[in-house]
Amino acid sequence: MKTVLCICTYRRPDGLRKLLETLPQLDGADDLQVVVSDNDPAGEGLAVCETLKAADYPFPLYTVAATEPGISAARNAACTRALQLEPDLLAFLDDDEWPEPQWLRELQRVRAACKVDVVGGPTRPVFPDGTPESIRQNPYYGADMALADQSLCQLQAGGNFLITSDALRALAPEFFNHAFAHSGGEDLAFFLQLQQCGYAMAWAENAIVHEPVPADRLHEDWVRQRIVNIHNSRVRVMQLLQPGLHHRLVRVMKTVALGIQTLLVSALSWLSPARSEQARQLRWKFRGKLSAHLGHATIRNETY
Repeated sequence: MKTVLCICTYRRPDGLRKLLETLPQLDGADDLQVVVSDNDPAGEGLAVCETLKAADYPFPLYTVAATEPGISAARNAACTRALQLEPDLLAFLDDDEWPEPQWLRELQRVRAACKVDVVGGPTRPVFPDGTPESIRQNPYYGADMALADQSLCQLQAGGNFLITSDALRALAPEFFNHAFAHSGGEDLAFFLQLQQCGYAMAWAENAIVHEPVPADRLHEDWVRQRIVNIHNSRVRVMQLLQPGLHHRLVRVMKTVALGIQTLLVSALSWLSPARSEQARQLRWKFRGKLSAHLGHATIRNETY
């Protein structure tokens, strides 16, 4: 089946080049075509693509300049261009990732076996040498739902998935909501909309991609901001796509319960370093959710 791989890039030319140079090693990629959407006005990603084209890149490689800032605009531009190629399936990767050889084949296998419209797989972090084990175990690095292969699920992260063209077209023309362009959460909103439209999703545990963790992401400030952003955007996504008094009360009660849990764990944080770290992460999680309930949207400062 004809598959188009969509890659969004923003000021990571080295990462994009590594990803594109890895793709010829993929199994089952005979009919693959590639679309790169560059969200950088300087066009560093476009320049990488032109260099590879000149070197006889083995896959058809299409580019689009996403002139509106924000990850939603980059994803939407990639989707629009990819659908013009009339594929059966579309796959998505980010410019700071690289897939294992079986990645695409595993996504396709699970989709066919489960007869679903969307399949996601794990994005596993690659840490610098010497990174403490306590950091390596932090679930906020990478994106791995840790489900059994072929589990039906609600996907959340947009850096590693496969979707049928019919399912993607159902969300046209705004596939990824611009309200989350600078905060993150556009991928969660995307998958929730697909679920509301009746499209089924599954997990491919062996469709593995890897994501390097730069040294500047090992610091507490980065982890704190990431946790706050993720949980702020999750509440905002639900506010948008699950309106109504009942849903609002459920969200508020869950946040109140989280606040109580945070207080209890914080009171016991002196027992061990692990308990102290749990308390810190709960406080940041609560802060993100509470700010969303109060009508505030956080901004993601990191390069997406």
